[in-house]
Amino acid sequence: MKKVAMLVVLAGLCGIAEAKPPLFVERPGELEFSGQLIVRPRQDLSAERSTLARERLSSMVKNYYPEVDEYTIFVPGADRSARGAGENDLAAELMSTGDYQYAHPNWICYPINTPNDPLFPSMWHHVNMQSELGWNISTGSSSILVAMTDTGVDYTHVELQNRVPGYNSASNMAEVDGGQIWDIHGHGTHVAGCAAATGNNNTGVAGVGWNLKFMMCRVTDFSSGGAYFEDLTEAARWAVEHGSRTASTSYTGVEYETISTTGDYIDSIGGLYLYAADNSSRDHYYFDWPNVIVVGATDWTDNRAWFSSYGLACDVFAPGDGIWSSTVGNNYAAWSGTSMATPVANGVLGVIWSVNPALTHHEARDIMFNSCTDIGAAGEDNVYGHGRVNLYQAVLAAQATLCLADYNGDGFVNGNDYDAFADDFDVADPAADLNNDGFVNGNDYDLFAEHFDVGC
Repeated sequence: MKKVAMLVVLAGLCGIAEAKPPLFVERPGELEFSGQLIVRPRQDLSAERSTLARERLSSMVKNYYPEVDEYTIFVPGADRSARGAGENDLAAELMSTGDYQYAHPNWICYPINTPNDPLFPSMWHHVNMQSELGWNISTGSSSILVAMTDTGVDYTHVELQNRVPGYNSASNMAEVDGGQIWDIHGHGTHVAGCAAATGNNNTGVAGVGWNLKFMMCRVTDFSSGGAYFEDLTEAARWAVEHGSRTASTSYTGVEYETISTTGDYIDSIGGLYLYAADNSSRDHYYFDWPNVIVVGATDWTDNRAWFSSYGLACDVFAPGDGIWSSTVGNNYAAWSGTSMATPVANGVLGVIWSVNPALTHHEARDIMFNSCTDIGAAGEDNVYGHGRVNLYQAVLAAQATLCLADYNGDGFVNGNDYDAFADDFDVADPAADLNNDGFVNGNDYDLFAEHFDVGC
């Protein structure tokens, strides 16, 4: 108590006061300062004061919009001061005169790719993962295939038509040969939607990768959903052997070495294996599979969900508490578990590869790991691993690996790339929007030429 009292006295003697926060604070990637303000005079001023208010702005005017009586003005010296300081100071000075309705930054705004799916506002996990910003770069590519090994899928569900034929490991039969894939339990349909439910279709929910292709490998013929280990691991291997970049399993049993063995095999053929940490709230301190991505679950507060296991074995966490997704019968529900977190992480990997399909499986994995939001102790820790997956940061990192000048993606930079870009540019094809600002214009042409000149 004495120490606290002394601090209060010292603060009073020294005249310490809290710094007043700035009126406007930028959010990189969402709102950024431009060195300009938008100002509107009050509409109830006398003629004399209105003239004075407008004259005060005259030397700074960039544009005037009479239809709304707004001025865009340059902020003198904004480029020589701390970011935002000029905007805040000038706005405060103008507003203190009482002559203006508002004065705020002419923000540099970025498009927000918000899907129109009715349940999207309830999908809190996309907020935590910054999915909307990520979707401005990629919503997943139909050329990228991810797989789930589970109880099957409702293949009539409107959200799950972006599917390729799968496999039934319980009967050892591919779907094209008559293997049954229909969801015998219900779990698999929800899992599939977490990763790849079609977004922006004015229906239901949005998966992490709206436009990814997915494969369902059914691992059981029991209505309880129970599956043999061998069927779980065989299904994962089959999926990657047949073209999937990933296989994720939302079942118990992560601590057994057969999971590690399958992870090693899948790694050897260029795929990634994800497995749920389970819902027993245990500390998995005693194992760490080198080639299995073990996924724990977070809640909306970005803390470990109360049910999620954790520890040394866990590589990443992903949202898994109250996750809205597809259910059998063209329905939807919010379910909880590391079962949900695992396909969410699977979807992130799919979108990473959608941005740059040339990435190796280790490069894609490392991008997901290194782009995680750090929760828990600083850096990689023995509770949360690398942290909670962040779609936006992941796709930014994937985008940074691209060779923009290799426009046709054949591994070479030559005249074929120039011709392909010119063709798309001439018709304003969205593929030619290299800087992702929503327009195809000279800025994209200059960016391509700059990269072309240096060979990447």
